[in-house]
Amino acid sequence: MRILHLSSLYPPEQVGGAELMVETLARTQAGLGQSVAVACAARQESARAVQDGVIVYRTRCATPFHILDWPERGRLERMRYKLATQWNPQTVARMAAVVRDFAPDIVNTHSISELTPTLWPMLAKLGVPVVHTLHDFTSLCTNGAMARDGKACAGQHLKCRLYAEPHRRCQGAVSAVTAVGSDILERHLAAGFFGMVPRALRRVIWNPIPPGTPAMRKPRAPGSPVTFGYLGRIEASKGVDTLVAACRMLPSQGWRLIVAGRAVDGLDHYHAMAAGLPVSFPGFAERDAFLDGIDCLVVPPIWPEAFGRTVAEAYGRGVPVIGTATGGIGEQIGPGPWLVPPGDATALAAAMVRIVAEPAHLTDGLARAAAIRAGTDPVAVANAYLDLYAATRDAARLEPLPARAERPQLSECRP
Repeated sequence: MRILHLSSLYPPEQVGGAELMVETLARTQAGLGQSVAVACAARQESARAVQDGVIVYRTRCATPFHILDWPERGRLERMRYKLATQWNPQTVARMAAVVRDFAPDIVNTHSISELTPTLWPMLAKLGVPVVHTLHDFTSLCTNGAMARDGKACAGQHLKCRLYAEPHRRCQGAVSAVTAVGSDILERHLAAGFFGMVPRALRRVIWNPIPPGTPAMRKPRAPGSPVTFGYLGRIEASKGVDTLVAACRMLPSQGWRLIVAGRAVDGLDHYHAMAAGLPVSFPGFAERDAFLDGIDCLVVPPIWPEAFGRTVAEAYGRGVPVIGTATGGIGEQIGPGPWLVPPGDATALAAAMVRIVAEPAHLTDGLARAAAIRAGTDPVAVANAYLDLYAATRDAARLEPLPARAERPQLSECRP
C-alpha cells in the first residue's frame, strides 16, 4: 500500500509529540514493507529525500513565518499566521503537487494546525480517501488545547467557534477518523465533527512509543526520600503550579521533586513558589535517564491532554504515575488512588503523601504497565492503522486520479 502522511511538521523540526508519533508510525509502516511518504511544512523547501526508509517531502511553509518562530512574533503577526492556517491556496497547491508525485492509495492527515483544513476537499477531488488522526483540539480551539490563561475551557469560546468554521465546513471530505484517546474523539463528536464518518471507521489508536534504551534503574535504598519527577513544559496549563502548591502540603522530610523541562516565560515564578522546598529545576533532561532516576512520575495537567505520552513512557521503564483524571491520562492510568481531579492541589498532595508514608505502594502503580506497553507497541499501532486504511479503501468508491488538481474553493466544503 502506498501511504502518504501529511503533517504540519516532521523531525528534526518539531514542537510536540504529534511529530514524534508521525515519525514512529511512518518508520514502522515502512519497516513492514509498505511504501510510505511524509509531506510537511518546513522552513526551507528541499528536494524529496529518503529518511529512515520514508520518503520525505519538505515544502516551504506558506504562512507568514514558521511556527518555531512563534515566541519571537508579536500579536498582529500571530493573528496573520492564524488566518493563513485556515485558508492558504499556496499550501494546498504544494501538497497537491506532492500527492500527484507520490500517487498514494490513502492519505493520513495528522496535526494540521500549521496547514489548512482545505487540504481535505483537495484530497477528495483527487480521489484519494482521507484518514484524519486527532492529536489535539486544532479543529475546536485556536491554541489546540481547550485551555486559556492556565485554566481548562468548559466549552468553545466565540473566537474558537469562528476559527473552527473552515474545519467544520471541510470535514465532509474525511473518510475515516482516528484519535489518540477516547476523550478527544468524544469531544469532537459532541461538537458536531466527524459524525458523518461511519462508526466502523472511527477508531481510538494510541500513540506508538518506541522502546527506549535498556533501563538502568537502581533499587531504591530503604529509608531514602521518595523522588517524584515532572517532565515536560513548565507552565500552569500543564499543572506545574498545582504540583508545587501540593508540595507545600507534604511532610518536611521523606521526599524530593525534580521538575525537568523549560518554561517559556522563565523559571523565576516557580523558583519563588518552591522556595524552601526540596524541589529542583535542572532544565532539559534526557527522557530515559530522567525516568530511571525517579521513583514516581507526576503528570498533573489541568487541560484534557489528548494522550499523555510521558505516562506511557514512564510505564515502559517501570515508573508508576500519579496523574489527573482528564483526557488520555485518565484513560491510561485508570480509576484508583493514582488519579486526582485536575487543578486540585489538596488531592494531589494526598496522593503523594500516601507514597511518602508507605513507599511499598510504588509497585502497586504498575498494574496497568503491561497493557499500556502492548497498546503503544509500534508494530501493533502500525498494524492497527493498516487495518483501518484497508477498511477505508474498501468503503470508498475510488475514482481515477486526475492528471492535475484544481484548487478547491472554501464554498466547495460542506458541513
